[in-house]
Amino acid sequence: MKNSVCVFFVCSLALSVFGQSDTALIENYLEQASLHSTQHQDSALYYSNKAYQHARTTKDTALMGRAAYYHSYYLITNGNYAEAENLLNFNRSHAHALSDAVLGGTYYNYGTRYYLDEVYDKALENYLLSLRYYKEAENKRGLMTANLQLGVVYSKLGKTELAGYFYDQSLQYSEKAKKKHTQTISYGKESSVNKIAVSIAMLQELDQEPNNRIKANILYNLGLSYLENEQWEDAIASFKKSVDLKRQMGVADLLDQNLFYIGQAYLEQGETASAIDYLLQARTISEKRGRRAAIELALQRAYEQKGDYQTALQFAKRYGQLKDSLNALQENDRIAEITSQFETEKQAAEIALLESENSLQASKLANQKTLLWASIIGVVLLLIALFFGYKRYQTKQKLQFSELTRKLLQMQLNPHFLFNALNGIQYFIKQNDTQKSSKYIRNFSGLMRNILENSVEKFISVEEDAETITDFLALQQLVHNNSFSYRVQIDESLDAENLSIPPMFTQPFVENAIIHGVQHMENGEITVQYQDSGSTISVAIKDNGKGVAATSQNANSLHKSMGTSITKQRMENLLKSENYPVTLEVISKNEPHGPQGTTVMLTFLKKYL
Repeated sequence: MKNSVCVFFVCSLALSVFGQSDTALIENYLEQASLHSTQHQDSALYYSNKAYQHARTTKDTALMGRAAYYHSYYLITNGNYAEAENLLNFNRSHAHALSDAVLGGTYYNYGTRYYLDEVYDKALENYLLSLRYYKEAENKRGLMTANLQLGVVYSKLGKTELAGYFYDQSLQYSEKAKKKHTQTISYGKESSVNKIAVSIAMLQELDQEPNNRIKANILYNLGLSYLENEQWEDAIASFKKSVDLKRQMGVADLLDQNLFYIGQAYLEQGETASAIDYLLQARTISEKRGRRAAIELALQRAYEQKGDYQTALQFAKRYGQLKDSLNALQENDRIAEITSQFETEKQAAEIALLESENSLQASKLANQKTLLWASIIGVVLLLIALFFGYKRYQTKQKLQFSELTRKLLQMQLNPHFLFNALNGIQYFIKQNDTQKSSKYIRNFSGLMRNILENSVEKFISVEEDAETITDFLALQQLVHNNSFSYRVQIDESLDAENLSIPPMFTQPFVENAIIHGVQHMENGEITVQYQDSGSTISVAIKDNGKGVAATSQNANSLHKSMGTSITKQRMENLLKSENYPVTLEVISKNEPHGPQGTTVMLTFLKKYL
C-alpha cells in the first residue's frame, strides 16, 4: 500500500524555468491534498487533480511529472487504477526530464497499484525499481517504505528469508528503529519478534506526523507479525486500529484483509461469534477471488466450531469452487523467476548500472563533441567556400568588365575614323585655316581624353557624356565634309552636372546614326537629346535617314555596327554587379511617302555622383 509519507517528500524541485506563482499555486494544491488525505479522500483527490491540471498549463515536463506522481497516488488509494496508470506511464516515458526522487515515487506507486490488485510479480518489479531511484536521490523515507513493502510482499508469498532481508533493509533507514533495535537481527522462526520491533519503532517515528495512511499500513503489518507470533489479542488490536484509520480516511484498500485477519484471530481464540461477524464483513467487500477463497475457508472452520455443519458445508462448496478457478501456478512461476533474478543480481546490479550509465554518459559526451567539431568544421569550410566563390565571382566580373571596356574602346577608337579625322585636320592646316584647325584639334584632343578617362569609370556625369558626343559629332562632321548637321540638347530640368549614366553607351549609337542613317544623303540631321523622365534619364539618338529596315543588308549592318553583343553584355554586367538596369529601344520608320529615320532610345535609372 502506498504510504502517505510520499506527500511530503520531494517538496522542492528546481523549477527555475517557471514563474514562482505557478510553482507556489501547485505547491498549495498539493499541501491541501495532504491535509485532507487523513480525513477526506475526495477532497485530497480534488486538490491533487487541481495541481496536475495547472501543471499541464505550464507545459513543463518536470512540473507535470511531479504533479502526476502525487495525483496518481490519490487515484490509486481511491481505486482508480487505470487513470493512475496513465499518469505513471507519462512519467516513465519522460524519465529523462524527471528527478530521481519523483521517479522513485513513480515506480513505488506502480508497485502499490499492482500490490493492491494482488499482481505480486509486477509489484515486486516496480518496488525494486523504486529502490534504485530512491538510492540515487538519497531518500531515506522512500527507501524505508519501499523495503518495507518488499518485505510485506515476500512475507505474503512465504519467502521468509527474503522478507527478512527487506525488513532488515527497512530498519536501516529508520533512525528510531535503529536506536531501539541495534542488535543483529535474524529472520527465521523468531523473525516475527524482530518485525514487531521494527513496526513499533516506525510507528514511534511517525508520532509527530499526521500520516494516518502510513500508520494504517504499519499497523496492518504489525498485526501480521502478531498473528505469526500467535499474539492474538495484540493482532486484533493492531488490525482494528488500522481499520479505524482507513474508515476515517475513506480508504478501502486492504480493508477486507484487515477484517479477515481480525476474524481469523478471533477464530484462533475460539470466539466464534466475533470471528463470523468480521469474516462476513470481509466477505461482503472482498472482490479478489484469492481473498474470497481464504474467507470462505475461514467461515467453513468458524461454522464447524459453532456446530452449524450445514452452513459450514455451503461455505466449503464455495471455497472448492473458488479454489478450482484459481490459477496460481503461472503467477508463482513468475514470482520465482523475479526472486531468483533478484537474489543472483542484487549485489552486482548497482555496479553494472553505474558502469552502464557512466559508459552511456561518456558515449553521449563523445558523440556530442564529435558532432560539435564536425559542425564547426563544416561551417568553416562552407564559409571558406563561399568566400572564395565570391572572390572568384568578383574576379570574373572584373575581367568581364575589363574585356568589355577593351572591346568598346577598340570600337570607339576606330582606326579608319582616326585616320580620316587626322587627315581632315591636316587638310585645314595645309589650307592655312588656323581657326578651323585649332577648333578640330581641340575637339580631337578633348574626345581622346574623354574616351580614355571614361573607359575606367563606371559612371560619368550627363554633362561629360554630352561633351564627348559633341566632340565626336564635330569630328565626324569634318570627316564627312559637313554632309550632315547635328544638335546635342540637354533638358533644362535635368541636373546634368550631378546626375550620372554609364559611359560609352551613347557614342556607338551616334556613330551608327551617321554610318547607316545620314552618310549618303544631303541635309542629314542627327539629334541627341538628354531628357528627365521622372525616375529615369532618357537619351534619344535620332536621324532622318532611310531607316534600318530599308534592306536586309542594312539591318545586318546596324546589328553589327551597334556592337549589339557588347552592349547586351554591358547591360547584363551592370545589372549583376551594380543592380543597375539599362533599357534599349530602336524605332525605325521607312515609309515610301511618309516619315523616315531611326530613333534609338536609351533609358537609365537616375543616379547621383
